[in-house]
Amino acid sequence: MTKEIIKRFDGKIGEEYNLFRLACPHYDELQETVVGGITSIRPKSILEIGCGNGCTTALLVESNPTARITAIDNETTMIRQAKNCLDEYVGEGQVKLVEQDALDYLQSLPTKSVDAVASVFTLHNFQREYRGEILKEIHRVLNESGIFVNGDKYARDNRKEHQQDLAWQLEQFKLYDKMGRPELRQQWREHYLEDEAPKVIMLEEEAIAEMKKIGFSSIDILLRKKMEAILSCQK
Repeated sequence: MTKEIIKRFDGKIGEEYNLFRLACPHYDELQETVVGGITSIRPKSILEIGCGNGCTTALLVESNPTARITAIDNETTMIRQAKNCLDEYVGEGQVKLVEQDALDYLQSLPTKSVDAVASVFTLHNFQREYRGEILKEIHRVLNESGIFVNGDKYARDNRKEHQQDLAWQLEQFKLYDKMGRPELRQQWREHYLEDEAPKVIMLEEEAIAEMKKIGFSSIDILLRKKMEAILSCQK
């Protein structure tokens, strides 16, 4: 497999990622549900893939104060924001921030070395082949009875319903025009349309089948809202 370095947040949408939640009314519910799924097993060690600005990481720390949390991201822009958000937790040793490619980092970990893996709005950015390797590595590094919870853009298998969800989301981005930020609307629109490419789009049924093939024993959909779904995957 050709090594793939993905950096999709170098522009304004990365610098001002916190504004995305304004265009995603269920953003907080997604975050809280992912964190709830992770916390349910009372993990001692948590790996977060694609920590972004540190929003999910902070919730993970608050819900799992005794857990060791490692949060990785390959985007300098996002790691910088995460450091600002998580400065106290990093200083106290509760969180370790790592700027590195996700696959490289996973491959560096011992087998069965992590209790839980969390990710929010990250895996959909990867092309299918690379994403498949990521999922295999997540399964490998999880301890027995470990859990992977992913809140992300899982396209509905019904194409018409998916197109309706996409149209709804693109409409939400128009609020940036009202804020005098049309460039954000344009960049987010382009970002979402790029995710529709056949080599990128993450289809719900296909994703579940792939994870079952990899070896996850139980996969549950904890939440479905418009384009997003949360999958809880037990090793």
